[in-house]
Amino acid sequence: MSDSAFNIIGPVMIGPSSSHTAGAVRLGLIARSLVEGEPALAKIGLHGSFAATGDGHGTKLALVSGLLGLAPDDDRLAQSHALAQSRQLDFTFETIDLGEDYHPNGVSIEIHSRDGEKHLMLGASIGGGAVKITTIDRFETHILGDSPTFILWHQDRIGYLAAVTAVLAKAEANIARIITSRHTRGQQALTTIELDSYPDLAPVTLNLNAIAQTQRVRLTNIA
Repeated sequence: MSDSAFNIIGPVMIGPSSSHTAGAVRLGLIARSLVEGEPALAKIGLHGSFAATGDGHGTKLALVSGLLGLAPDDDRLAQSHALAQSRQLDFTFETIDLGEDYHPNGVSIEIHSRDGEKHLMLGASIGGGAVKITTIDRFETHILGDSPTFILWHQDRIGYLAAVTAVLAKAEANIARIITSRHTRGQQALTTIELDSYPDLAPVTLNLNAIAQTQRVRLTNIA
């Protein structure tokens, strides 16, 4: 079995631990992408190792850095809490228990926009700076954050996914993974679409928003 130099050495980053710092920044970046514009409030729950050793490894600084839109190698990471105050981003931390089967580097982030939009994300830093998002707004999903990913909140209707894939096909965007989650047939659903090609994403976003059943479209592109 072979491995890449990136996986052995780890990502370019600030901080002592790829899991607790680089991965934590990426978790914050994905949470930030769920709302439009600058976030105003973040309620952050730390699970397992994140809660136990997060202070020493800079996890709290890193999560806030991501929420501010900073990259893992941004040397302002150590000042992220002060920077958040200057940008009027309020944040709180608490210890939570996501269950013994959840990854020890787990986090929940409830993020609020300035105009009242609110979302809840659960995810984990799984090693080497890589992350996995498991839940958005109580819908199960699977986002790795290593490729452009569309997140669509929409009504569960016949033909919706066909309309979405037609938009992506027209843009010559190749789908790596598509997941739809719902609680009740015919009601609200969440679809996530990871891409492994890089078209012009701005018109794609507009065209996805134009589908009648679409309620909201967000794009996370932190790779």
